[in-house]
Amino acid sequence: MSVVAQRTLIEIRWHARAGQGAKTAANILAQAALREGKYAQSIPEFGPERRGAPMQAFNRLSDEPFHMHSGITEPDIVIVVDPRLMETIPVTEGLKPNGWIIINTPISPEEAQGRWELKPYRVATVDASAIARETLRQDIPNVPLLGAFARVTGLLSLETLQTDTAQRLEKRFRNRPQVIEANLKALERGFNEVRWVEAKSVEVVTEETVRVAAKGWRELVEGGIIPEPATSLMYRTGSWRLERPVFDPQKCVQCLMCWLVCPDAAIVLENGKVVGIDYDHCKGCGLCSLQCPPKAKALTMMLEAELAEK
Repeated sequence: MSVVAQRTLIEIRWHARAGQGAKTAANILAQAALREGKYAQSIPEFGPERRGAPMQAFNRLSDEPFHMHSGITEPDIVIVVDPRLMETIPVTEGLKPNGWIIINTPISPEEAQGRWELKPYRVATVDASAIARETLRQDIPNVPLLGAFARVTGLLSLETLQTDTAQRLEKRFRNRPQVIEANLKALERGFNEVRWVEAKSVEVVTEETVRVAAKGWRELVEGGIIPEPATSLMYRTGSWRLERPVFDPQKCVQCLMCWLVCPDAAIVLENGKVVGIDYDHCKGCGLCSLQCPPKAKALTMMLEAELAEK
């Protein structure tokens, strides 16, 4: 099915976390479009954050040449790689009425449409994380989402995406053909297992965005510091996390190595002893687990997606 029959330029915005493969998926999508004779563009957008932080990537596909190189603010299609971003980031901002939103989630598109107020849009859902864990043995859901994209939009064929995915992986995994085969299987499963529903309404309620002007260099105090409170203590940066350290107090020997190496001061001490983890600010880097004595192993890393299923 065609996304918008009258439009020759289609704009796609990816919402993901650094490390989930959105940049790679956007590149594969653009290469596949070029292979099919389209004009295509792939642009990643990263801030200064680390792995697990929210990021965006953009694609433009067209039958005719275009000359834009900016980020995309009014997409035709939004692809959400991490469904937890739906709670913290306005992923539908600027999405055209009746546009597509493709979400990595096990819930049905009807349920997603109601839970996240997506009635003005066509909604597709696929459990890309489960597919990735079963085929790739790790939670990198970008490839199944590419398959879902091909199925619901009709913009690219599954065969072309398979060819470009295999070519991209061939150099790195030439001696491990099973990895290439697993990715092709994940792509095919995303294509076959995606479900979708049409828009229920085209009424969109827009909210006025309050913009705060940044201070100019003349307004900053000497030394360039910004004295206003705006540290990560105010923000729940734990939402960046892909993995979570799980603490077992029965095994802890109180060596305090985890507390020493934690870059986010997320190890909670009481009376000089480790009693837990501040998950609001733990970003899941895993340094605490690496430093935990192997004989004790009071800290182990677990995937957030697996914990959410329990």
